[in-house]
Amino acid sequence: MPSRPELIPVIGTALAPRTTPCCNKLSYFLKLKRTYSFPSCKKEKRLAPLFCDAKEMDEWLRKHSLYEIPKADFSVSNKTMGLFMGIDSGSTTTKIVLTDNKGRLVFSDYRSNNGNPVNAVKEGLSAIKTKSDAEGFSSNIIRSAATGYGESLIRSAFSLHDGVVETLAHYKAASFFEPDVSFILDIGGQDMKAVFIRNHAVSDIQINEACSSGCGSFIETFAKSLEYDIKSFADAACVSKSPFDLGSRCTVFMNSRVKQALREGASVSDISAGLAYSVIKNVLYKVLKLKNTNVLGGKILVQGGAFKNPAVLRALEILLNREVIRPDIPELMGAYGAALTAIKNHSDLF
Repeated sequence: MPSRPELIPVIGTALAPRTTPCCNKLSYFLKLKRTYSFPSCKKEKRLAPLFCDAKEMDEWLRKHSLYEIPKADFSVSNKTMGLFMGIDSGSTTTKIVLTDNKGRLVFSDYRSNNGNPVNAVKEGLSAIKTKSDAEGFSSNIIRSAATGYGESLIRSAFSLHDGVVETLAHYKAASFFEPDVSFILDIGGQDMKAVFIRNHAVSDIQINEACSSGCGSFIETFAKSLEYDIKSFADAACVSKSPFDLGSRCTVFMNSRVKQALREGASVSDISAGLAYSVIKNVLYKVLKLKNTNVLGGKILVQGGAFKNPAVLRALEILLNREVIRPDIPELMGAYGAALTAIKNHSDLF
């Protein structure tokens, strides 16, 4: 094996016979570098901007800010009614919420698993204790429930009362917020769930089987590769005037597509917006194989950490040509549904 196998292609080009005259002076190449401009991307297909201008974006953000889960005071609820806890142990993150007996949110904790879901829950519970100690009382948790990938593990490790299937937890949270919900799209870190509702009951469930290109980690991976944090990357997408059409490939092939776009002079904002479109296209056309949006019904609700990204939410509305509902805690809705399950199971006992 050669000592530097990664240089074989470069060595080959150096040894190749010349077919055209070439200057041998380094100054010649440096001059070319200063004067060269990237080829135009005009031949590449571009997509509609997510927002026409800042005014449209501000109005859109204001409208979506109205979808709020009911809230209550932590200390008052703890002392008068007691609290109900829901834990969503997901593929990449752990979410914990506390509610009162009416389903009003009083506390939430969201953190990365870092490969150790049990430790993530311990840290979340410590955050609850810290808040309780600061306000001078002990948390009165009446009942608890877990959901998500780590449901069984977390339920066993912390002796929780209940467990609930993830799709049902998301449905319970969605239907509590919008009783007439007809379709729920949950995009998490590494998976996607689509829940169809008919006559106030789950009629069909679809999930992605392998590829994670329709999930939150997909965009986060590219944000980091371009040295952006996820919020800055999402904000950049919202101001793009000509999103680059990256298609709907899996992560491996999309990586080369993004590099190609950069070589052709695409801006980071155009790539970010293009990736937001790609996530939604993958969900709608590859996972759901959607041909008629009427099957989604009249009340579409989205959940999951990916929808904290406004570019992903806006791309969905543009491709569906309709408004969707995003609660103000999309990343916590699984845990919220688990807490609602704990409330119901407690009330059924009395």
